[in-house]
Amino acid sequence: MTPENYLLKKLMLPDLKLLKVEKISNKTLHYHCVKKTKWEVCRKCPTKSYTVHDHRTVSIRDTKLQYKNVRLIIKKRRFRCPKCKAVFTESVSGIRPRHRTSEKYRNKLLFDYKNFHTTKSVASIARCSDTLVSKVINERLELELRKSRNTPWGKTVLIDEHAFKKDPITGRKSFVTSFVDNNRKCLRELAPSRFHDEMFRSIQHIPGRENVTHAVIDMTGTYKNFIESYFPNARIVVDKFHVIRLIHPAIRKYRKEITGDKRSNPIRNLLLTNRKRLQPYQKRAVTRFCSENPKVNEVYRFKERIINFYNIKGFNQASRVLTKITDDMARSKLKEIRTLRKTLMKWRKEILRYFKTGLTNARVEGFNRKCKLIQRTSYGLRSFENYRLRALYSCS
Repeated sequence: MTPENYLLKKLMLPDLKLLKVEKISNKTLHYHCVKKTKWEVCRKCPTKSYTVHDHRTVSIRDTKLQYKNVRLIIKKRRFRCPKCKAVFTESVSGIRPRHRTSEKYRNKLLFDYKNFHTTKSVASIARCSDTLVSKVINERLELELRKSRNTPWGKTVLIDEHAFKKDPITGRKSFVTSFVDNNRKCLRELAPSRFHDEMFRSIQHIPGRENVTHAVIDMTGTYKNFIESYFPNARIVVDKFHVIRLIHPAIRKYRKEITGDKRSNPIRNLLLTNRKRLQPYQKRAVTRFCSENPKVNEVYRFKERIINFYNIKGFNQASRVLTKITDDMARSKLKEIRTLRKTLMKWRKEILRYFKTGLTNARVEGFNRKCKLIQRTSYGLRSFENYRLRALYSCS
């Protein structure tokens, strides 16, 4: 294989003919090239043209070769069509029209970003601007996502929200809603808010909503109303981890009345942890703390009963145990416990459906954590569309 053929194979631009190699510096090389063919097809009419109108020299950035920066200096011809008299520039495979970077170079930027580099670090490695990196990433991500755009829904949809950004003036957090296809194990879409209309607009392009038989959510009325209107055949299942977390605010409230809001206090986490996971000395500390504080003791016991409730095997037994828990809550004098009872009674059917399906929101919580990692490695993303593209690509 000749050095010329070897070089063109490395550059992956078979249309070009190498004229000369110019060494600009120890780290930069310019490859002067022209296209091999003597004719070009007109863009407006399918007519071959051999008439050269003039020439234009373009500089195209390509991937590094042997640790050296590479630029392709291509002397492009502009042809005149003999039929329609239009003047057009010849095209080169591997270089898109009006672009100053090769497709190979853009693929390398996307590869670097996929390994969770930040936009700045990718730009530093490739020695280009942050704007170019963002533009290339968004173009490629949109192209990749179009391939799965028309894939229908699976049988199970998981829905949850996570914080996107915080308003620096008001301090309010804005939330995005994640839609996960549990059967295909991928994040299907992100909605910019928890409002019904926004969620509808975000996922209406995905076909097969009648295929969905189950939807797993937390106890948010907005999600329940949306599922009932958008997924006609879906039965709602309440995520068990959100049920367990319902009692955590009550534990924190009565614990703070005694210890204050000290995060360094070890009892803070011990009260919220499943008792079965505690060490013997930790169990003794929790028992001693609860025995000295009746309100904390009552709330803590209900928390442990709810955790043990989800260890039950069988729908009928779970139904009886849930009835017993809510009956005992009705006799409590604590306002938080009575409020929790109302919530459990309101969502009773959806809570018990877990024991028939075994479905949880664990997968969507994992994707939410991955989305937060994308935000952290990017040092925050102000544009929701940029965030959406990166999240969907990383969780596909």
